[in-house]
Amino acid sequence: MLHIQQRLDRLRKALKEKKLDAILVSNFFNILYLSEFKTLTENERESWLLLTADSCYVFSDSRYLDSKVLENNFITYLLISPENNLINYLDNIFKKERLVSCAIEEYDLKLYEFNLLKKYLQNISFIPTRQIIIRLRETKDNDEIQKIKKACEISDDCLKEVSKIITVGMMEKEIAFKMEFFIKEKGYDTSFYPIVAIDRNSAIAHYDTKINGNEKVKIGSVILIDFGVKFQNYCSDITRMFFVGQVDTQIINTYNNLKASQQSLFQKGIVSQGKKLSDVDKYCRKLIADYELPDYSHSTGHGVGLEVHEYPKISSFSEDLSKKNQVVTIEPGVYFEGKWGMRVEDTVIVNEDGLEALTKFDKEPFLIKE
Repeated sequence: MLHIQQRLDRLRKALKEKKLDAILVSNFFNILYLSEFKTLTENERESWLLLTADSCYVFSDSRYLDSKVLENNFITYLLISPENNLINYLDNIFKKERLVSCAIEEYDLKLYEFNLLKKYLQNISFIPTRQIIIRLRETKDNDEIQKIKKACEISDDCLKEVSKIITVGMMEKEIAFKMEFFIKEKGYDTSFYPIVAIDRNSAIAHYDTKINGNEKVKIGSVILIDFGVKFQNYCSDITRMFFVGQVDTQIINTYNNLKASQQSLFQKGIVSQGKKLSDVDKYCRKLIADYELPDYSHSTGHGVGLEVHEYPKISSFSEDLSKKNQVVTIEPGVYFEGKWGMRVEDTVIVNEDGLEALTKFDKEPFLIKE
């Protein structure tokens, strides 16, 4: 659990730099990152974490008494009950440790929760803060990297199996189900519901297969598959293209040009430490334009970790810089509305020399027999 202690220490350092006594963490993923404590649902308020200069506390109810967080000798678990609610615990801790200021997560805490804190803990200055923990999560430690690598490996294995069973007549939602079944049968989960988009639907950058998904595979079809796997809470994200039977030469040529544009970012020095990620985005778009292909509406990439979309952002408007051990996606696309579209996406890690792909499924045009 050394990595947890190191994360807490990094956060303490960030708080000290901002002259804050403590931080009350409400975000599901930030609590998971700092303590490995996980509740049943990310959308309900079932736990809190308080970090001070000397202590770390997790507050939750009796459903989670068997959590691994109880095994940590540097995290104290406090049981929330009708007799001992969060406000009471915080009041006692603030008085005991003589605290006067506490950061809160501005993007996560609800207004009524903020008002309750101010009403019942009037001696404490609650300071809204942005992205302190999310920015710490931006670079991955070795434990996180190993988990993401495993998630990527499972993704590659899933594509290998699914590519064998795609046949003419299969619906998008049927292929998505086969993927989900493969992943969950092995005890893992998806990062998000798989996107399987055929022909004109592949021209929709974020097609919703779950709601739609009725288009069928035909001879000459273009199939876009975008999905990810979770391994021990950490995500992968990959997109590959499949072509059925004899496909139009223009489609294959477009794909090869798109693939070449994506692969160019792996050249040494294109994404080096300290590089503006907005420049990376612009560089990729210029390559696409040089092939006389249309620009794409989404960003060139995003961070990946406990969530499938994290910082940093790789877009024309991003203010982020590339840093060693960031895990991001590289995913340029080409879309012709009402006809077909394509995207090539890998989960990659930033290292000293540039980018290394963690998803390794072959990017050569994958032809499915008729």
